[in-house]
Amino acid sequence: MPALISLQAPDRALLGSYEAALRGGWSPNTTRDVAPEQLAAIAADADAFLAEIRGGPGRIRLPDGREVDRIPGPTRWIFAEDRPERPFVGSINLRWQEDAQGRPMLALPEHVLGHIGYSILPAFAGHGYASAALAAMLRVAHAAGLPEVVITCDETNAASRRIIEKNGGRLVETFVMPLYGSEPHLRFMVGTAP
Repeated sequence: MPALISLQAPDRALLGSYEAALRGGWSPNTTRDVAPEQLAAIAADADAFLAEIRGGPGRIRLPDGREVDRIPGPTRWIFAEDRPERPFVGSINLRWQEDAQGRPMLALPEHVLGHIGYSILPAFAGHGYASAALAAMLRVAHAAGLPEVVITCDETNAASRRIIEKNGGRLVETFVMPLYGSEPHLRFMVGTAP
């Protein structure tokens, strides 16, 4: 039986669950630990943090220390609906650029690995939550006008590869992106049609 999840827009009522996950050592970013800076941003101005994480404009810091403009797009928090306590289990985000007419483009800036990124709390890994969340976010990408998206994972991340392939991902290349280290990554194309 597939995992039952809901994708929720970040808001004040759900912020406590998100903060608890950050304090527990989880990071929504799979390339570096952003938990300390996100906890500091929440403490400084929770409303501004929520506005930014919902997909508003903002800046992000790259692994090399440079700051660049955030590519707008929705972030959703993942909750397990098949457990009585409905726990927070992770987050997923979608990002894209638009052309001059405001249409979504497949192209991404050189520092962005893919259109969709997700991170599941270790205690909930392996229960189908990431796969269900990715399927739901692919529907969001389709509704936004993206016929397909790029999703990447580390070459050694067999679990993430299975999640992407289960959702129709086809491997297009193995690559190294020096900004994110010397480890090989896998690039997949995934159709968004429901």
